[in-house]
Amino acid sequence: MKKRENNKYTYMKNSKLNIWWIIIIFILMIIMSFIYIKNVNKLIYQHIYSNVKELSEQTATQLNLAILEQERFVEIMIDSINRGYFKTTEEIFDRYKKDLGDYHFTRLVILDRQGNGTTSDGHIVNNYSDIEEFFKQDEIYVSENKPSTVSNNQVNIYSKTFKLKGKDRVLMATINTEDYKSILLRKLFGKGGTYLINNNGTVLIDSFGTIEEKNANIYEYIKNTYQLKNEQARKIDNMRDSIKRHEVGTFDVKLGNEPYFIHYEKVNINDWYVITTAANSTIAKELIMLIIILQTVCLLVTLTIVVICIYINVSNQKKNKKIYNIAYIDPITQLGNEAYFKENGNSYLRNNTKNKYIISLDINKFKALNKIHGYEFCNNILKELGEKLANTLPTDNITCRISADVFTAVFSYNKNIKNLLDKIFNQVSKLKINGKQININLSIGIYKITPEDKDINTALDKAYMARAKIKGLYDESYYIFDNILENQLVEEQKIESSMEEALKNEEFKIVYQPKIYTNNEKLAGAEALVRWSKDGKMIPPSEFIPLFEKNKFLVKLDLYIFEQVCKDLKKWKEKYNYIPTISINVSKTHFVNENFIEEYVKITDKYNIQRSNIDLEITESATIDEDIDVLEVMKKIKEKGFIISIDDFGTGYSSLSMLQTMPIDIIKIDKVFVDKADLKSDRNIINYIMLIANRLGVKTIVEGVETKEQVEFIKKIKCDIIQGYYYSKILMKEEFEEYFNKHR
Repeated sequence: MKKRENNKYTYMKNSKLNIWWIIIIFILMIIMSFIYIKNVNKLIYQHIYSNVKELSEQTATQLNLAILEQERFVEIMIDSINRGYFKTTEEIFDRYKKDLGDYHFTRLVILDRQGNGTTSDGHIVNNYSDIEEFFKQDEIYVSENKPSTVSNNQVNIYSKTFKLKGKDRVLMATINTEDYKSILLRKLFGKGGTYLINNNGTVLIDSFGTIEEKNANIYEYIKNTYQLKNEQARKIDNMRDSIKRHEVGTFDVKLGNEPYFIHYEKVNINDWYVITTAANSTIAKELIMLIIILQTVCLLVTLTIVVICIYINVSNQKKNKKIYNIAYIDPITQLGNEAYFKENGNSYLRNNTKNKYIISLDINKFKALNKIHGYEFCNNILKELGEKLANTLPTDNITCRISADVFTAVFSYNKNIKNLLDKIFNQVSKLKINGKQININLSIGIYKITPEDKDINTALDKAYMARAKIKGLYDESYYIFDNILENQLVEEQKIESSMEEALKNEEFKIVYQPKIYTNNEKLAGAEALVRWSKDGKMIPPSEFIPLFEKNKFLVKLDLYIFEQVCKDLKKWKEKYNYIPTISINVSKTHFVNENFIEEYVKITDKYNIQRSNIDLEITESATIDEDIDVLEVMKKIKEKGFIISIDDFGTGYSSLSMLQTMPIDIIKIDKVFVDKADLKSDRNIINYIMLIANRLGVKTIVEGVETKEQVEFIKKIKCDIIQGYYYSKILMKEEFEEYFNKHR
């Protein structure tokens, strides 16, 4: 590229005089062409505006005349009834049903105040639900689209109240909504058409026949169909606001790749409007052709210059675009990715916009959706969610897909943020994918950016913390970062600032909880756990393990624990000629890099420990993580000679078929199944878990056993091993030495 630029510079230097003349002539032609084309274009637009406006007015007038004629027919019928010409509804029907077709009516209906009555074609109507809508009208009333009670059609109802034999009645004349379409069907120079809408933008009639959704909103339909944004979307919004103010108007907007002209004209009933659209390419075809010819002349003059520029730049642009897309664009949603967000997010923090927020959201149980609907369908969910989120947020937002189903955005908002969050939760969570309605449950975290925030990563962490706080709570939709999380963040920062030094200083202490055989109450081994001894206090794992898992420090800590256990095993072997089986928890964080197995092998070899004395515990939730090939990892662990346990069994969602394929040795049953068990019954979930374990030929451990009754129950169901406070609390290393010497 550098060489090509130098060649171009040399050519430009040698041809400097000629190029300057070409540039001067080119600029003069462009200026003259621009002025002329601008004036012609102005005349074209005036001509088009006039034509579209006139056509829309004619359509509205014809519709008004048709409605007026139908209202007169209803008035004639009511006048005849009020004069006493008819005594029964049958007489009314017999007199007028033959005239209905002349006015495009399909039937007459006469109902009492309870919504009961008959139709002119013999149908019985009972308890018509909208009856009050018609009785409260003093004059002739024309309804909006309603479903017919006797057919599958949408109808409009002309109605007027009257008295028959002293009782209140309402006369209804129904017309199929489709019959109005004949008035709206106008070929606008070969392209275009009209819509009839109400004041809220609901489409009553679509002459194009392209809108399939019932009660579609014309403004949202146009914006979504043509993916309008910024100025083009605002034009549609301006039309909406003008119609709300009962105004008429004409404007142009770019739909797809072509300009369209739109006029909206009021109909003299129910605040209805006729919207007429016409394509620029057909309504002013000859004049546009003249502009094209003029533009072609200019293009021919500049063609050689353009070709040279294209030849030099096109390959570089393609490469740059490809590199940019790889680096910054998410291929599924076409939104920015994490790199894009962090780069542009930092710039956003530095601008002078007030009331800035950062939001993070994800889909609860998205992996389950993947299993149910498949990846392609769920990719469409991500695409639709990203688009909806970007469109729901204020227009200055930067919305990106960070990873998997996690989306993040920064934006400014000057009103009550809770209202916007409710809007996001209600609108973004309802998606239509391939014509199928999908309701998703979101976890949303939000943080209000302060002037002191200079790093987007810090702000993003706070939004993540807020999202984690709400994760899985179905009675809450979002969480706003507050002082509680601020204090938690401070504590986490304190922990993170000292964790490396703590590991170096061996502040992490290994403790053991014994496991006991149920058949003879002898020691079966122990589980190695970790505590943090800091400033004379013992910190429980619940206060640091979740953080270490999040920041990946748990990988280092697990290796440290593993090596400390191997040191203890070597010491006990040398001192007591005895090695108990020790189980060690393995975080799923390791599974991303399968080389951790080789690290464990090196450590066991270093201390000359048989791997069959070490039981690696893997949580059940890790076995269903779709981002990890757990089965392959387990096979490699088994090949190296380690024992494998499934920890917290029954709290996850692993399938029995998957369990059957795993090379496991032990199922460790969570204490919740013992706590909730009816100890006098054999119809508990734990009974069935034992049955599964026996069929699979694996041993079983029940943890969290605290009472004699629980022990007797577990022995009764023939569980192999018990772990819990009934036999022993968690012991320091020296205490465990004493314990196993007494119970082995």
